[in-house]
Order: sequence, then structure tokens, then C-alpha cells
Amino acid sequence: MRLLTLAYPSAAAFLSAYDEAAGTLLAMTKTEVQRDEQILVEIAFPRLPNRPLVRAVCTELVDGGLRLRFDDDDASTRDFLLKFARGEVRFEDTTHREHKRVPSSLAVEYTVAGKPVKHGQVEDLSAGGCFVRDDHPPDVGLAVSLKIAIPDEAIDLELTGNVAWVRAGKGPGFGIEFDNPESAGGKRLRQLLRRAIGSGDVDLQ
Repeated sequence: MRLLTLAYPSAAAFLSAYDEAAGTLLAMTKTEVQRDEQILVEIAFPRLPNRPLVRAVCTELVDGGLRLRFDDDDASTRDFLLKFARGEVRFEDTTHREHKRVPSSLAVEYTVAGKPVKHGQVEDLSAGGCFVRDDHPPDVGLAVSLKIAIPDEAIDLELTGNVAWVRAGKGPGFGIEFDNPESAGGKRLRQLLRRAIGSGDVDLQ
């Protein structure tokens, strides 16, 4: 999945580019993207914290750019962008992520509160945490230990943290906040993410 950075000169310009009725964003870019191609979009405009990353698909090629539809799983990020651009939330009101997320589909073995090992998939990996698919998410606050399989590497990535939030319904699972970023696993994770983002190919799978 390729990374596309879209920088708007103002919040008003971002809002003008977003067609709320159609649910699409006009992106003026010289980057060549195919129709129906899935990409990761980094959004920037003045005062917006941390340049959020949003998964999207190209729905239409237009003169000088393209139209994008955000992934339904990133609806919360889309809504934050719109509310922030409208002035409905302020920087000090937000609980924005401190770390950029990278889409992933990595196999993981994990234990929650010392219970038997479970197997699953890690998504939305960042230096500060990740999302794990789980049909029966655990309770918020419980301790989690993970062993994440990294492609082309013989040694699993070992991390620990706590359940920070839970999602039920469509795409159930839970978010983990890592608790020791200076551990060997935390440092290795940051190296892995820098390499993925720097290459412009941000899928980890």
C-alpha cells in the first residue's frame, strides 16, 4: 500500500475538497494512482496535529488529481479531521495519537492477563500501540503480552502493554497501548516502522 501525502493550505481548503454528500475527498496530485487502488493518505493542514493517516481507495481519476473514499474502518479519523477543520474540536480537546499508524496484517500470539495463548492478527501498528482482531475482546485495562511475526525475520517481535479500548460489532477487537517503548522490542519496532514509512510502501504483512 503506497503512502500519499496531501497538504492543504488551510482547514477551509480541506473542507472544500471534501464532498460530504458523496463521502469523497478531492486530491490534487501528480502521483499516478490507479482507479480502485487502495492507498494510505497522510492529511496535513495548518494547526492539525500529527498528520493523521487514513486508508482510502481511489474512486475516480480527474483532471490534475483523483477522488478518494476513506475506509469505513477509519471513520473515526475522518470525523476527527472534519470536526477539527470546522473548529468543533480544539487541539487541547483532542486525544490524538502521538504515533503514526501503519496498516498491517501480521500474525500474532498473545496472552491477556496470563490466560492461555491466543492467535490472531495485528492491524494499525504504531510505536505506541496496535489493534488486534478478536471476536471476544478482553476488558479494558488488562495486561497483554504479544509475539508478533515479522516477515523475513526469524525472531518474533515481543511487546507488552495494556488493553486501552475495545471495539465490538463490525471488525471486533481491541487496542493495546505499549507500556515500555525503551525496551528492546520497542526500539526494534520503531526501526521497523521507520523503514516501512521511509520506503513509501507502508504495508506490513
